[in-house]
Amino acid sequence: MPASLETARRICRAAGVPALLVDSSLAIVCANAALGALLGRRPTAGDPARAALRDAGPAFEAVAGALLAQGGRAPDAGVPVELPLPDGQAPLRLRAILLVEHGRACGVLALGDGTALRAAEDLRSEIERAAAAKSRFLASASHDLRQPFQAMRLFLEVLQMQITDDKARQTAGLLGNAMAAGEKLLNALLDISTLDAGTVKANPQVFDLGDLLADLAGEFRPQAEEKGLTLRARLFPAQVRNDPVLLERIVRNLVSNAIRYTRRGKVLLAMRRRAGKVRIEVWDTGFGIPDAQTEAIFDEFHQLENPARDPNRGLGLGLAIVRRLSALLKAPVEVHSRVGRGSVFTVMLEPTDQPQPTRTEEPAGHAAGPLAGTTVLAVDDDSMVLTGLQLSLEGWGCTVVSAGDIREVFVRLDQLDGPPDVILTDLRLPNKVTGFDVIDRVRKIYGREIPAIVLTGETGQAELAEGQRRHCAFLHKPLHPMELKRVLSQVTASCAPARLAE
Repeated sequence: MPASLETARRICRAAGVPALLVDSSLAIVCANAALGALLGRRPTAGDPARAALRDAGPAFEAVAGALLAQGGRAPDAGVPVELPLPDGQAPLRLRAILLVEHGRACGVLALGDGTALRAAEDLRSEIERAAAAKSRFLASASHDLRQPFQAMRLFLEVLQMQITDDKARQTAGLLGNAMAAGEKLLNALLDISTLDAGTVKANPQVFDLGDLLADLAGEFRPQAEEKGLTLRARLFPAQVRNDPVLLERIVRNLVSNAIRYTRRGKVLLAMRRRAGKVRIEVWDTGFGIPDAQTEAIFDEFHQLENPARDPNRGLGLGLAIVRRLSALLKAPVEVHSRVGRGSVFTVMLEPTDQPQPTRTEEPAGHAAGPLAGTTVLAVDDDSMVLTGLQLSLEGWGCTVVSAGDIREVFVRLDQLDGPPDVILTDLRLPNKVTGFDVIDRVRKIYGREIPAIVLTGETGQAELAEGQRRHCAFLHKPLHPMELKRVLSQVTASCAPARLAE
């Protein structure tokens, strides 16, 4: 149940005046005792409001249905509703308030008119407190949950470099696949929680939508062909202003689902202009979605035709992420489907006349370079992760200076003849010290901007801005060792000319 609906249910139960709560399908979630006394019976949770409220049902359903249809345009103070009562009683006057979560109308709470505004403020305050608590939890949990996966991934990479037996190598490969599945589930759950907490912010910029979708089509075409499907793209140049990274994630999930759930036929990625908007359409010839399921498919872990919960057929989280990103980007997603014929998912965007910024070519010096002989200062308070980093780095020919906190950093630096070539640090360190503190202090000691890479399990925009201000590279845990090697190679190559000149 959405958090705002659960909070509203508590308010409904505790209200000293008649109160009624329904979900987005107009089914009863809660009807308190005061309302039951007036109606002559207490409506049962789960029953349709029209039937449960008897004579009062049509009037309430008309008002609640109109609110749900308005969505985000509904007035914050709600609207009045008058319900006829049995036995000649005067009509009951309530105020109906729309409940919205992640940009999606999830229910209607109706209370005695005199208390409705105060209840609405209490509801908003409680939701804000819950969101703040969730943000604090995520700041810790997203880091702590990813740490064990990161250590396992690093140890596995070192183990694979040492294995010579074919059977053992095959077993290590299976272990890697199992770890990847766990990482995928963890990342999806944390992504949903982070979006719910409101810590992800859109970074709108002007870009060519046709180019972005063409790249995605090229990426997915081999995957479709491997299943015997045809992936076609009908695209055209169109400038839009939105967040290209988050928008790509929406389309990536939709195309991936289309391929996964289509057994034969084709998948089409198309663009259309309709009513002054640019539409992204993802068509498939899959098994289709029943009308009664077109809303439920956006719920967490809801899957069609996967009763055995086979993880190879997805986790049931992709569309839940799509719904949240859609609300964040103000890019509505619609679905139309016919069982046995297929489905089409549509994302609607506003076009723009703003010019697209010109791209600058990356200097040739930023190409990946060798790591042998590179001195890396590695800082992480998790001993398992630090050991895994050290073993991986040494396997690539690096000289590693490792430390668990900022005090140990100074001790280790005293043992060096010169500055490290790269700083590789976790973001969160003991005693409220951050990786940025380490980077600032080490750079100040040597009087130069030593290249730095920050490892983090967090996704906050404030941390990203701090890193960009210091020209740091970011890698999010759990990362694959080859990704670390690639970024290390890039930053060492970019500073190679300066080292040669010394």
